[in-house]
Amino acid sequence: MSATITIHATKRDQGGRGYARSLRRADKIPAVVYGHGLDPVSITVDGTLLNKMFKPGCEDDAEYQLFDLKIEGFAGRAAKKVMIREIQRHPMQQYIEHIDFFAVKMDEPVIAPVHIRLHGKPEGVKLGGILRHILREIEVRSLPSDIPSHIDLDIEHMQIGDSVHVSDLKVPGNVQVLTDPAAAVVNIMAPAAVKEGTEAEAPAAAGETPAPAAT
Repeated sequence: MSATITIHATKRDQGGRGYARSLRRADKIPAVVYGHGLDPVSITVDGTLLNKMFKPGCEDDAEYQLFDLKIEGFAGRAAKKVMIREIQRHPMQQYIEHIDFFAVKMDEPVIAPVHIRLHGKPEGVKLGGILRHILREIEVRSLPSDIPSHIDLDIEHMQIGDSVHVSDLKVPGNVQVLTDPAAAVVNIMAPAAVKEGTEAEAPAAAGETPAPAAT
């Protein structure tokens, strides 16, 4: 885990789409925090800061890291250790519309997905093979502070026909992998096999007459 970043929030009592839109116009993001020993609390966070921290397509770098969440207007509460459970974005403009924070206890294991990063250009691809990245993340169980932000996988040595499975990944010893160890993460297919798989036509079911061509 990297150094913990503090996110400042303000408790809010209002809800609804209209109120959420007014918050976003003021560069605020509606959010909620819930988890161990904590009833859901509606909050707002700095939209300018959070949109910079979690740029579209980069959630994998930070989504499962730990953060200190300090909530103003929430009397008697110290900073909560939280992870981000979900980030909702505008479908077109991709700015953040809502965030779910999940409060954790540092001495209790949690289950979280961890992103797999590929490194290098496989030798098999240089020879015309097709790279298939089948599994992009695995599910692990560990103490919050032990969850890796990502797992690196060097694929430069892979040849046509090679596969890497979950059991081949290098994971810290204090992290339990929950994903099926036999599941394929990445493989290199021969171009002919890919072509046959994409161009083959499915046969008609027994007794079924193919539909006539459009005229």
